[in-house]
Amino acid sequence: MNAFDGAVTTLGLVMGFFIANVQDVRVILITVLATASAFFISGFWSAYLAEEAERTNEIRELEKKLLHSLKNSKLAKAVKLIALEAALVNGSSPAIVALFIISPFFLVWCSIIPLPFAFYASIILALCVLVFLGVFLATISEQSKLRLACKMLLQVFLQ
Repeated sequence: MNAFDGAVTTLGLVMGFFIANVQDVRVILITVLATASAFFISGFWSAYLAEEAERTNEIRELEKKLLHSLKNSKLAKAVKLIALEAALVNGSSPAIVALFIISPFFLVWCSIIPLPFAFYASIILALCVLVFLGVFLATISEQSKLRLACKMLLQVFLQ
């Protein structure tokens, strides 16, 4: 659910730029790109370290039961790969969401659309991401899609 963090934070940045009447698209893009980079680094390393610690502990527990070292086993290698995969997903999801939400500003930078339109489009994209996340969670948890989509949107307005 780091995508939620990416969506809400990016929405907050975009709304802040809008309220502050920021007119330089480079400021918007650089700020959100830096934030997306921070999302990736933070999400990647926190997930990697947590997953590796959990999996290493599981391997140690299994070694105790087997009375045998699994240090160079396929299982030990798979544990490292699992930690890496989890870290990549955890780090990239908020970063990708942030880039998706600010995509209209790249169109401004290329002189394709005007800046005011990019603000509105970006806010709409962020809200769409939140609705999508609500529907996704409802689907995997077999709950009401409308209810969870509304909950996601409500969370934004309560903060």
